[in-house]
Amino acid sequence: MFRSNAPVSDNRSSVQETPPPTRILVIGAGYAGLLFTMRLAGKVARQHVQIALVNDSDTFTERPHLPEFATNQVIQWRSLPQILRRTHVQFIQGRVTSIDPAHHEIVVVDQQHTQHMVYDYLVYALGSVTDRQSVPGVAQYAYTLAPSGPLSAAALRETLPSVEAKHGHVVICGGGPTGIETAAEVATAHPHLKVHLVTQGPFSLFLGKTVASSIRRSLTRVGVEIIDQTTVAAVRAHSVVLDQASEIPCDLCVWTGGFVAPSLAREAGLAVNERNQIIVDPFLRSISHPEIYAIGDAAHPRENPGVPVVRMSAVTATIMGAHGADCLSAVLRGKTPRPLSFAYLGQGIALGRHNAIGFNNYPDDKPYPPYFTGWLGYLIREGFVRYLATATQRPGIFVWVGKRRYASAQRRQQAREQNKQRQPRRA
Repeated sequence: MFRSNAPVSDNRSSVQETPPPTRILVIGAGYAGLLFTMRLAGKVARQHVQIALVNDSDTFTERPHLPEFATNQVIQWRSLPQILRRTHVQFIQGRVTSIDPAHHEIVVVDQQHTQHMVYDYLVYALGSVTDRQSVPGVAQYAYTLAPSGPLSAAALRETLPSVEAKHGHVVICGGGPTGIETAAEVATAHPHLKVHLVTQGPFSLFLGKTVASSIRRSLTRVGVEIIDQTTVAAVRAHSVVLDQASEIPCDLCVWTGGFVAPSLAREAGLAVNERNQIIVDPFLRSISHPEIYAIGDAAHPRENPGVPVVRMSAVTATIMGAHGADCLSAVLRGKTPRPLSFAYLGQGIALGRHNAIGFNNYPDDKPYPPYFTGWLGYLIREGFVRYLATATQRPGIFVWVGKRRYASAQRRQQAREQNKQRQPRRA
């Protein structure tokens, strides 16, 4: 139904031709793409709309659980066709290799053939990938937490036991939540490994001193050695080169130092930022191609939606997926969509088996007490992760806070501009 070479009907005997359905293509089935698809399918069930979801894997990957998966824990990935079975959404397993905005067409490649698919609206939800190009040697030698493929979480899962058997050395680069969680899981699951965590800035300073101190204690307790305020200059086959020209010998390196969106949008000529994220308006439409919506890690709002920084995270992706579905649904019904507006409400960081720290970060995405650690912190963090995953299948249960922040920010901006205009000019 989405193929560009589909035959065109020429039945002139009919009194009134039925207009073609509105074709909506969603590419990417992470938190943003899957929740968008499920939520929109429910909202437009009675409308003349066809929806297709394209993804290179037939399973939904819960990215917060990838550090656990990489350390040989049992993680049940959910089947996308099974999730979509009660909807009218067409699932297509394949990799999108190009986008042609001028002709509203994408190219999808699978193991057997290549197909061209046309759309009226394209929803770009391809997420983010680890930046493997900024530092020499990362692409050749470093593992990442990609779900599958060479040097992926799946490959790491197979390799770590043999490295531990010889009491080897693992270096994890990147001091964000992904790096912290990976270091904790590796050290906990493989206690005979020597584990270093290298961070460019002061360790966990972005989380505040109290949270940073708690995380440092937890990592030290399981044997992780932290090297902060140190830049990695290169990764080699059996070492990591630091900015002071010193080297850390290692059996393997795991790279978690920064994320970028895929280059597909840039190659298609869409307006993107330096991290290949599509720049979107408050309704999540591309500022250069408004028939293309972008959500999740692959999108960058041009206007502040109410938070200091729009972080690449599962919770951000889920919010944008839900809001994007609401926006496109409104457009299809001839209504005016509402602008993206939200606030973060709580964050959790896993620190090994049955251990985590959870805290409030409302209203300005900074940590505030109370702080929950240990088993209780783990339960809170795991409950939140499960809620996000469940919301992708039951999108009606998903709610978020801060829906009036954008409007409030706009009013403040208008007031500032009016005050400037009222001020007398100096001679």
